[in-house]
Amino acid sequence: MAIPKMLYMACWFLGASVQSAVFFSFNAVDYFNFFFPKHYKPEVYVAVTVGVAASAGAILTVVFPPRGKHFTVLLLTQVISAILLVVVVILTPLENMSTPLRFGLILAVIFLAAIIQNVGGGALYDFVGNHFPSFGVHAAQSGGVCAFAATFVIRCVSKGSFEHLQDRKRGFRLSGYLFVALVDLIIIIACFLMIVLRNYTKAEYARRLAAVNQNHERPGEHTPLLSSTEATMNLSRRQIIKHNFPALATVALSLVISNALFPGITSQFHGNHNCSSTNHRSVNFTFSDNLTTTSQPTTTPPPDSETTGWFIVILFGCFSVADAIGKNLPIVGIIYSKRTVIFNCFVQLVIAIPILLIYFKPCVSGLQADWVAYLTVGLLGLVNGYGLCAAMMLLAPGIPGKKYEEGLASSIGYMFLQTGILLGTGTDVFLVDYVFEVTN
Repeated sequence: MAIPKMLYMACWFLGASVQSAVFFSFNAVDYFNFFFPKHYKPEVYVAVTVGVAASAGAILTVVFPPRGKHFTVLLLTQVISAILLVVVVILTPLENMSTPLRFGLILAVIFLAAIIQNVGGGALYDFVGNHFPSFGVHAAQSGGVCAFAATFVIRCVSKGSFEHLQDRKRGFRLSGYLFVALVDLIIIIACFLMIVLRNYTKAEYARRLAAVNQNHERPGEHTPLLSSTEATMNLSRRQIIKHNFPALATVALSLVISNALFPGITSQFHGNHNCSSTNHRSVNFTFSDNLTTTSQPTTTPPPDSETTGWFIVILFGCFSVADAIGKNLPIVGIIYSKRTVIFNCFVQLVIAIPILLIYFKPCVSGLQADWVAYLTVGLLGLVNGYGLCAAMMLLAPGIPGKKYEEGLASSIGYMFLQTGILLGTGTDVFLVDYVFEVTN
């Protein structure tokens, strides 16, 4: 059966909007880096904040499902999160408050935006798993990651538009305003396209009601027409997790691996080694403004161009574009199954090994080239995107009579997705703040 284009587009934009707080925070890393001292490590702690909030929002949706109020939840959460993202870019360049207070407020607003938005994300995946299992989950996944790549392009446009200004602070401030305006535009379009889904569900409900009145209920649908809430309440979350554990584990593990290495390690430590020296045993590593120097080679913070220039923007772009390509592979005929998605995690681990070698030991100057970072991060994004999308599609294969089970499975899958981000970013912080300092 052909996929309805308008329904697919609506699911696509909604999938993009429920991830907008995440990809906004990631792709604005150079913006945050410019307005805060290096030892604040915005790319690390913003990622952790988003991970915690997104996980909490997804868990809340599983524990307290929308119960038929999907559109209300989606609309409210997306509108509120769009407003909060504007607050973030307004607060970031303010100088009339202390830096710690400003940074804390920004993290708090990002946390609030992400948790609210991902409550809507859980509602979306519950809805598409119920109504459009054959294409809805993929549309939402594809929309999220393609918008991640589009946000990279938007950030490049907003950054380049004001780069000619001699006042760099004003240029970054204006680029932030343009960036959030274009990201919020995605949310606005998604809210309007929600009307398409609402009209479809109303028409579908009327059709089924007419069929019931004529004693011609849809074949294969074993749940009574007007008892979706009751059916959802009677489902066993434990049994659904047990039945779909390989796919759910793949969702979480894929994101744990990728987020443990990116963005923290690749953005913080690229090119930081003093590879001209043969002695790399002692390093007094700190991102504070006053670095303690010793007679032995030390690790220095990246130059300004590394954290606020084009390198960090392109690095995020390589991951997001490759991730977008990977997430669209399952729908173009690439075979996927429980075995292939598990094997995909193994491939991610294989890719992770050279990344760890590049950024920890050995210290080889050739491996610190920019193109090496772009290539390794791109490969990581490609494999991550394929495994994640394939695993999510396995949760809702469209089996007749299983619409409520598949809807709840999709919502639980979204919870595992956000939990994987949380665990991955937590590992990232541990590696950045402890392991790297000890081993170097």
